[in-house]
Amino acid sequence: MTSAEGESTNSGPRTPCWGIGLGRTGTNSLCEALRILGYTFVGHNPRFEELRSLEGGADNGVTLHYKYLDYKFPLSKFVLTLRKLTDWLPSMEHVTTANPVRSRDEDLMIYRRMTIYETVTFDAGKFTAAYHRHHVDVRRYFVDRPHDLLEMNIIEGDGWEKLCPFLELPVPAVPFPHLNRRVPSGLLRAGGVGP
Repeated sequence: MTSAEGESTNSGPRTPCWGIGLGRTGTNSLCEALRILGYTFVGHNPRFEELRSLEGGADNGVTLHYKYLDYKFPLSKFVLTLRKLTDWLPSMEHVTTANPVRSRDEDLMIYRRMTIYETVTFDAGKFTAAYHRHHVDVRRYFVDRPHDLLEMNIIEGDGWEKLCPFLELPVPAVPFPHLNRRVPSGLLRAGGVGP
């Protein structure tokens, strides 16, 4: 995926597709959907240095750098995964509480949380502001290029019927993946891989 000059070309067989929704909005499910559609190099919450070797990815490791990806990989497609704020906040509270920043040496976690949410611990006000700020910024950025941005609410049932036409790919003969679901008791549903 690099040219003779060492520049990243991302010359895979598929149009690069980047999930730019916040964490806990179906990003893991979107990554699995891309794999089902034939994307080989997909990263869920990748580190920055991994981005240039991917054909797609999602979660905060992509969200933070979507403008870079847009410039670096022309013709990319972007999916803003959405979730109702009232459902998203408790999920984020669970994740940030279960995975706290334990020291100032956890640079990647600190960087991502401070850049996106302006806090390393759960704060409903700051998370709400980040939620709205991110959606406004993404929509503003793509306002003149609506064909490059798809908004999907995977949690509420959006799936192949929206994603496949956007990527100009046929609908696969398997159900759309739904990973990381939690039931109200906090237990994972069958097939989930973690909160």
